[in-house]
Amino acid sequence: MQPYQDQILSKVGELAGTTGGFLVSKVAAASRMTVTFLLNLFVMLYAMFFFLTGGTRILERMLYYMPLDSTDERRMVERFVAVTRATLKGTLVIGTIQGALAGAAFAVAGIGGAAFWGTVMTVLSIVPGIGAAFVWIPAVVFLVVTGHTTAGVLLALWCGVVVGTVDNVLRPRLVGKGARMSDLMILVSTLGGIMLFGAVGFIIGPIVAALFVTVWDIYGVAFRDLLPEVLPLSAYTSSMAVPEPIGAVSAPIPTEPPSDDGPAGSDDQSPGDGGQETVSRDEEGAG
Repeated sequence: MQPYQDQILSKVGELAGTTGGFLVSKVAAASRMTVTFLLNLFVMLYAMFFFLTGGTRILERMLYYMPLDSTDERRMVERFVAVTRATLKGTLVIGTIQGALAGAAFAVAGIGGAAFWGTVMTVLSIVPGIGAAFVWIPAVVFLVVTGHTTAGVLLALWCGVVVGTVDNVLRPRLVGKGARMSDLMILVSTLGGIMLFGAVGFIIGPIVAALFVTVWDIYGVAFRDLLPEVLPLSAYTSSMAVPEPIGAVSAPIPTEPPSDDGPAGSDDQSPGDGGQETVSRDEEGAG
């Protein structure tokens, strides 16, 4: 050990320096996240105080500056409220159902803290499709690694088929029914909102999509007299020319009959050439 003592001490020093740097960076990142969370929480509570006390006046002032009729303004406000209520209600119902089903499966599979993990999956269900999978997939891996293969396979089938289908089936119907939007619009707007705005995007996304559809409808009603009439698609398809099949022989193009003065190629001769020919023949006759 004496010959390698210096090398061992240097390696231990490098390891301690690397570990210390890693821990310092993680503590600094956690401190920044904590300060950011507290700042955002303070701003949210401060803004909610003014929105709750003077939200009506703020909304009236915003509507006053909008160049829309009172009917259209009321329509936009009603759509905004309907989409927000439907999104919150649908997310709460879906999260409760998913958490209860997955928690019951965890209890049957013998995983400790099934109620806790069910609550966690209820919160994570705001992410459509994959929210609850962040919990039950590691649980399945844990069961398989520890030798409970049958329980792991059954838990994966239950959570993948039943729990995962609840979100895909109920979310478009619960949210789309209250928001009066199609299932595809609800799914795309929810995923896009989460990608752009984070966790709150599951509310902001459908609201933006609903307001876009409402403004589109208002535009169609306001400019109904100026917009051109749209013909059915059958009118466009029937007016399209049918392409000629490949290999078809086209009909010959009729040509004009040759004139009596001579062959058709004689017209191509310029007047200058004819004059030179006449002069040469006169010279020969004179000779």
